[in-house]
Amino acid sequence: MNMRGNITKRTLLAVFLAAMVLIGAISVSTGLQIKNVFLKKYTDFALSYVKAAADYIDGDKISEYYSTGEKDDYYGEIKSYLNSTAGAGAKDANIKYFYVFVPDLSPGGEEYTYIWDADTYDEAAELLEKYPFSEGAKEQARKIYNKEITEDSQYYVDPEDGTNTLTVSVPLLDGKGDAAAIVAAEMSVSGINSALAEILAGMLIPVVAIMLLAMLVLYNIIKRKIIRPIITLQSATEEIVEHIDSDKPVDIDVHTNDEIEMLADSFTEMNEKLRDYIRQNAAITAEKERIGAELELATKIQADMLPNIFPAFPEREDFDIYAVMTPAKEVGGDFYDFFLIDDNRLALVMADVSGKGVPAALFMMMSKILIQNQVLSGKSPAEALEAVNSQICSNNREEMFVTVWLGILNLKTGLLTAANAGHEKPIVKKAGGGFEVFNDRHGFVIGGMDGMKYKDYQIQLDRGSKVFVFTDGVVEATSEDDELFGTQRTLDALNSVKDETPETILKKTEEAVNAFVGNASPFDDLTMLCVSFTGKDDDDEEITIDNEISEIPRAVDFVAERTESLPFSFKDRNQIEVAVDEIISNIVHYAYGDKKGKAALKFGRDEKGITLTVEDSGMPYNPLEKPDPDITLSAEERGIGGYGIFIVKKVMDEIAYEYSGGKNILTMRKFFSE
Repeated sequence: MNMRGNITKRTLLAVFLAAMVLIGAISVSTGLQIKNVFLKKYTDFALSYVKAAADYIDGDKISEYYSTGEKDDYYGEIKSYLNSTAGAGAKDANIKYFYVFVPDLSPGGEEYTYIWDADTYDEAAELLEKYPFSEGAKEQARKIYNKEITEDSQYYVDPEDGTNTLTVSVPLLDGKGDAAAIVAAEMSVSGINSALAEILAGMLIPVVAIMLLAMLVLYNIIKRKIIRPIITLQSATEEIVEHIDSDKPVDIDVHTNDEIEMLADSFTEMNEKLRDYIRQNAAITAEKERIGAELELATKIQADMLPNIFPAFPEREDFDIYAVMTPAKEVGGDFYDFFLIDDNRLALVMADVSGKGVPAALFMMMSKILIQNQVLSGKSPAEALEAVNSQICSNNREEMFVTVWLGILNLKTGLLTAANAGHEKPIVKKAGGGFEVFNDRHGFVIGGMDGMKYKDYQIQLDRGSKVFVFTDGVVEATSEDDELFGTQRTLDALNSVKDETPETILKKTEEAVNAFVGNASPFDDLTMLCVSFTGKDDDDEEITIDNEISEIPRAVDFVAERTESLPFSFKDRNQIEVAVDEIISNIVHYAYGDKKGKAALKFGRDEKGITLTVEDSGMPYNPLEKPDPDITLSAEERGIGGYGIFIVKKVMDEIAYEYSGGKNILTMRKFFSE
């Protein structure tokens, strides 16, 4: 086994470091205590000097000297007293300075004024000589001068000579008991450190010896009671690992009569349980592999159930379609579907089954087949959903349900007829515009309640229009911050590539969702479908007829087929057919006389309605110039003729005539119903 360290060496090092830390702590603690004792002694000694001087000096003389600056015999007497005291103190207590001063405590004052100065080191300051306060000294002087404190002591390093210095001061009172000045003395205490070092050296040598001996004894105890048993356990662990697949027993010989021995017994018990766990885990792993293989197969079956080969209809140029389904688990409950009902109608399905996993996938497959069967039987979207709901509710013991959006797109006219059973609203892009949510009417979910009714609604798609349908896994995709992707982000993603192919639109939208979700776990299946309606120009949009009576029904049928799925009322369709009949009849009977001739009937559609254009090469004739009959007259008075064109003008919304290129060209418009 690769050893990362040696516990014996580490323990020895730890014991040694502990001893050093303990010795250091003792040294510091003891040194501080001794130093404090010395400082206290020096402080008391120095205070005795300054207090004696404060009692001896007449405080009432201070104001005289301070105001006049004139010396007298008393001034000289005190000067001699202070010099004598300082000289004696310099020998006994290392006094450096002994002086009396008046502090300037005004707001801007930063100096103090000497009255007397006995200096054993330098030249003494003269009467009224000023000197700036050191940092913090003014505040302490203020407290003494105002008698907030009766004495003060400060320990610091003298910046001029680098010696450890102790300063003590007391107030000098006048006859009224007010502070007239401050008496202070400074003394060198550098000798404390050298004395302290000698004391500690003499004291710590036996302490260090005792500590090291104690630590060695402690180390031997730790080694015998802890380190050796741990090494034994480590060796036993290696043996367990090396023979993990065998039934060879592992002997752990540890007898310490404490927790270490209990740990060794636990190791022995753990070894037995570990071997049992490995045997059980092998069986569980085999079972998981079997289930995993089955789930993988279920995922493949589910994917194969959905249209997944693109382009799905490579031979068709009138539409383009793409769809994706990414399950949150191995298998999911979302599904999409699309298939041609006939050559001119495309069915579109988007659905979301309640629940996840295998049960949802099974329910999904059943729902998909039922929906497809009902649509192929010729039912409208609403009728198909009603039939599927009835079938599922008749045997739905698990009370599962599915939301469905079902649409049938007429590929000739662009009319999309759809019904919604509790599903997300579709998002539609009209030609030249952007994607917008289409607020359709929702019915109840499939499988939720028997006998539910659903309603068809229609969306007229022009060439270049697109429809995007999806499941809630898109808008409810959740980021790491628990924020939903939402409808607005979905619209933004779609509109960023609105003019691209359905495949590009879905891939870019999925990328936007995945980038938003980040490392968060998938909330739901992600399923989307997009269809682009392009329409096509073919010969069926125009027919040529002979000027024969038998051709009149063919012209009427040509127009009727193209208006059947458009948003016209029954009355509107009848009126359009009447108008076509009248115009073609006029051409057949009158345009060419007794000669043979032909006429062309063209059908056009836009977002507002349809346009019918009739062209013939017969004699020039503008039917709009014929005056309308007076319908207020009786039949005998009105006479015969003129009613056909009159009817056409009444039933069509717009009508225009021109003669161009040797042809009569009559154009009629009929707008969609509101």
